[in-house]
Amino acid sequence: MRNDESSAERMGGGSTEMPSEKKVNRGLAWVIGAFVICPCHLPLTLGLAGMLLAGTALGAALRGHPIIAGSIVTLAWAAATWRGIHLMRSARSCPARTSGIGRSNGNRVAEPRAERGGTR
Repeated sequence: MRNDESSAERMGGGSTEMPSEKKVNRGLAWVIGAFVICPCHLPLTLGLAGMLLAGTALGAALRGHPIIAGSIVTLAWAAATWRGIHLMRSARSCPARTSGIGRSNGNRVAEPRAERGGTR
């Protein structure tokens, strides 16, 4: 068997990062998915989950602890929204910035000074 590094190099380059267009699409999917469980839709989300889980232990727990269930849904929404935005931002950043090659840190390179009074 060959290791992952050699297979990544065979496939075109040493980097295993996702192409930026694919990152944008995946980020958009995360944001759309997060919209479905948005806290502003919480009454609908909890009502639908209660109907789907009716007669089960999870349905009874949901009905008995709606604040905890709402908190879990809100945390899931925040995590999914953050993940989607993170993917979309990382796809739009400069490739040189993400790879570390050619990164400019804003410092100027000192130019060599000519000595005074000396010969060259």
